[in-house]
Amino acid sequence: MAKGQNKETPGDHLLRRDEQVTHQGGMLRSCKAIHNVRKRRRIVAAVLHADALGYDDIGIENHLNYFHCNGDPLDEDVAYGLAAYLNTVTVDNFFRQFNGHTQVNATDLRKLKYPANDILRSIGKQVRCLPEINLDATEPIVDQQLNWLP
Repeated sequence: MAKGQNKETPGDHLLRRDEQVTHQGGMLRSCKAIHNVRKRRRIVAAVLHADALGYDDIGIENHLNYFHCNGDPLDEDVAYGLAAYLNTVTVDNFFRQFNGHTQVNATDLRKLKYPANDILRSIGKQVRCLPEINLDATEPIVDQQLNWLP
């Protein structure tokens, strides 16, 4: 493990199907399961601001996966960094290579390799400063942070 990396990654904290299906407010990062092979991406990640919904608890449908930190909401910068990372073309292409079906489930997401939390936090800070968050804007930030481009 490289210096400065945490042992735990966001993939360690995916909700399992038998865990509670409501979550108290805070920062969640949801990941929609895509079932249609014609969709542009298999993984679609977004940050859910649970507090903005105006409820103490929220329900998560069973076709959504979400990340948490030992049952608590993620740090906001980590949540945005994680969403940006999961929405990259590189992650989508990798996922398509090892996943033979069109559904995305928690087990599949746990198999992915994740950057350390400090890297996700750095990505998230940059993403949150964007005037508009979209894939065209976030992809270069992730590429630069992970040195995917020459």
